[in-house]
Formats: sequence, structure tokens, C-alpha cells
Amino acid sequence: MTSSAKHFQIHVDDMKPAPVLKKDGWLKMDIRFLINKDNAGATEACFWRTVFPPGGAHERHTHPAAAEILYVVRGRGAAGNGEDEYEAPAGTAIYVPKGSTHWFRNLDSKQEVEIVGVYAPVGSLDDAGYIYVGEITDEFRRVH
Repeated sequence: MTSSAKHFQIHVDDMKPAPVLKKDGWLKMDIRFLINKDNAGATEACFWRTVFPPGGAHERHTHPAAAEILYVVRGRGAAGNGEDEYEAPAGTAIYVPKGSTHWFRNLDSKQEVEIVGVYAPVGSLDDAGYIYVGEITDEFRRVH
């Protein structure tokens, strides 16, 4: 980890996974909030990396104070927004408007999915707000 008034960098291995819970919709996820207001002084963006093993998912939720942008680095997932769900293979970028109910899940039974993303214009998940809406039930598991 390196920081100065104008520069901050961190390697993913230097950040511990966030203590997220299944009861709040975080299923088998390794999420690391790499750039945020606590470690980098970032107040307008919070950058994170998540790995979803087979069966991993971030169930239906919303962020009332922030938009979210996701990018699928590797693997094949499904991204949902509102009532629709779309396949999201590696190379897919996704924009989630502030306050929109959304989710993400791994579609592959053998491979991990890795995504990176940002909440904006906030510096942390707490600032973005987090409201767990519910499970990804069969009615939402309809990849277009």
C-alpha cells in the first residue's frame, strides 16, 4: 500500500475480504473495497473487486445514494436490474442507476466470475447505502 496527498495504490492481496453476510444477500462472495474514503480519502468514488465462486451471488439489493458501474473481468455471470436478467460474460460493462434494484450471480458451475466496479459519487458502501431487497428467486432467474 502506498499513499500520499496525490497518490494512493493498493494491491488486491493487501486488502482483506469485507465481512459481508449471507443473511444480507452476499452469497459466497469475496469482495474487497480497494479504493475508498477510509484508505485513500476518496469521497467521490468507491472502487471494489469481487470474485464469485460457483454458486456465488449478490442477491437483489439497491443503493439509494449511488449509481454503480460493473465490469466482468473473467467468467460468465448474470446481471439483473428491476425484473430483467441478462447474461454478462467477460468483457461486459453494466451501469446501474441510483436506487435501482439489481443483482449479480455466477452462471458457471465450474469457474469463478471476477468483476470490478465503482459506486459513485460516494466514497464507501455505507455512503452508497445498502438495502437488501430479497433472494434471486426463480421468477428473476430468466437470462435474456
